[in-house]
Amino acid sequence: MDDAFAAKLLSNFLIALGVTLGGSLSGAAASLLAGGHPLDRLRYLSEDLRLWGILVALSGSFEPLRTLEQGLLYGQVRALFRQVVLMAVAMAGANVAYFLIQTVAGRRP
Repeated sequence: MDDAFAAKLLSNFLIALGVTLGGSLSGAAASLLAGGHPLDRLRYLSEDLRLWGILVALSGSFEPLRTLEQGLLYGQVRALFRQVVLMAVAMAGANVAYFLIQTVAGRRP
């Protein structure tokens, strides 16, 4: 694995983690200021923001889909593998943030 790909993996993980954590915490703070229940809002937002964390980490464009298409239709197996790994790492980052928030804020019964 080359250094650029390893850096991209770490970047995707941390971006997905940051979007999920940061968005959830910001929303909970807004709920606190508005007089709502911040822990409930925190749990709700962490669940909803996981997908956005993944999309942002993958550049939020059609480029990942284009890479998947090239891998599947044109036999570029290495590009396909790299894109699948990048998606898996982004999903892992978003899910780590989700599970951190659910653990700290308390899971719903």
